[in-house]
Amino acid sequence: MRLLTLKYVQTKMPEIEDPKEQSDIVEAAANSMMDEEMRLFEARYGDIDRLVLDCQHARRFLSEKLLHDDWMIDQYDLTAPLHLEASSHHTKWSVPKVDYESFGHYADWVAATGCDGFLFLWPVIEGNRVPPVVRCKKLHNAPCADFVVDWQHMEAVTCGIDNKVNLYRIKEETIEFKRDKHDNQGFLCVAADVGTGRVALGTNFGWIKILDFQTKEFVSSLIGHQDHCKALAVDWEKNLVVSCSWDSYVHLYDLRSAKLAHRLTGHNSNCYALDVDFESMVAVSSANEYRFMLWDLRERKLLQSYESPGHNVNCMSLDAENGKLATASDDGLVKIWNLHTEAGEEWETSWENSLDCKHNMTVAMDVDWQLGRLVTASWDYNVDMWNLTTGEHLHHFFKPRRCMTQVRMSK
Repeated sequence: MRLLTLKYVQTKMPEIEDPKEQSDIVEAAANSMMDEEMRLFEARYGDIDRLVLDCQHARRFLSEKLLHDDWMIDQYDLTAPLHLEASSHHTKWSVPKVDYESFGHYADWVAATGCDGFLFLWPVIEGNRVPPVVRCKKLHNAPCADFVVDWQHMEAVTCGIDNKVNLYRIKEETIEFKRDKHDNQGFLCVAADVGTGRVALGTNFGWIKILDFQTKEFVSSLIGHQDHCKALAVDWEKNLVVSCSWDSYVHLYDLRSAKLAHRLTGHNSNCYALDVDFESMVAVSSANEYRFMLWDLRERKLLQSYESPGHNVNCMSLDAENGKLATASDDGLVKIWNLHTEAGEEWETSWENSLDCKHNMTVAMDVDWQLGRLVTASWDYNVDMWNLTTGEHLHHFFKPRRCMTQVRMSK
């Protein structure tokens, strides 16, 4: 790469004749490639053209130079044979060997899925603002709608609108999968006890299907919702399922009888997001109406409704112990709410803080309330980690090329 850079300087910058000055330029380029803090490129290894073109900021830089100076107009000439030999799929989705083999070096992780069916895995490395991707696996032939991870055993269960459920063993990269017999069905959300192989799946028909992954059989269906089941949570010990749907209802199901135990009403539009704390037996849900609701699952009643003007919630994370809620929306903001306010008070009294994540549309979020950090995924392909208190940008995770659907981090 140094030789290619020197060749470029000599052929494209003829006004620089001093060998010492040429050497300084090459050295500066090499240092920028290796700088872990800057990490201009997705990875430091391999074809330099691929690395430059993989970087969104570098692509913008190239376009500007091509338009104004023409000094990189022949940037492919030096490495054209490499481009002819590399397949498009390999160019886009390969993980450098040194990064792939570094899997065992880390214990803190972020994973995300996208509309192209891929699952990405990155380590969270203190001091490294742009960590390398160590796994990049295509698991679905359509958008991967949701996933959960057993971080102790590094196994993930994913579901997609291609009517497919995967058990993905991340380290070995082995996959077990199950499809339902209904071709026009899609899975929109998942909750799983990965260790025992029990999986709950929300469908576009509204039904919730219970899968035993050890036998690869669907053992029951929870019938109640009449439209897309968008989110669910399961307490496998209490045999309790909580779900929300586009039919505007929040449902409680008994797993033992596979029956609807209670229907919570209050929303007047499609429900999109849900989070549940089974220890305190409270849940929070949001709908397409610029408000969210806090529910008492023991008494099966609405505790309070909160207005969120201009902030239509796509995803949320509940800290029931401290009465906090984080919400994310199309406005690119993550808002922190205090749920201990009195009913009837103005919405400003509940709103505590807003973090600008600089996304066009934040579609997924995960919060670690103990460590004070959150990770977001967006419609504009970005996955980022932030300080929950200060809003400081901690990490940016490169690789995705399509709209994101879900994000999780180890806790």
